[in-house]
Amino acid sequence: MASTSLEKHEADHSAGHGAHADGHGEVAHVSHAPVVSYNPDAPSEEWGWHGEWRQFAPKGSRILLWFFTLSIFVMLLGNHVSHTEDWYLVLTGGIMVIWLLRYEARLRHERKRRP
Repeated sequence: MASTSLEKHEADHSAGHGAHADGHGEVAHVSHAPVVSYNPDAPSEEWGWHGEWRQFAPKGSRILLWFFTLSIFVMLLGNHVSHTEDWYLVLTGGIMVIWLLRYEARLRHERKRRP
């Protein structure tokens, strides 16, 4: 059985060699492994790829964002009685559309500036 730092040494239990009268042995000293450094700029570095989604799939991220924006407006269809939630859906979807259009305009502007 593997011993831990809190268990008694087997040498302390041998016939009269270092055993105390009350039967307690000394605690073994254990050297610990070196501390693993942590990089706060790349917390997932130890798991592999730690880039951004835009680097991995630049068009795929925009397609997903437009898909989720469209799904917000699809939620307007349904059996809503007071239509209060419709205002929240329209407001959220409108903000997402404005944000995505500004993002698209900024990307086009950056592409024009590149040689």
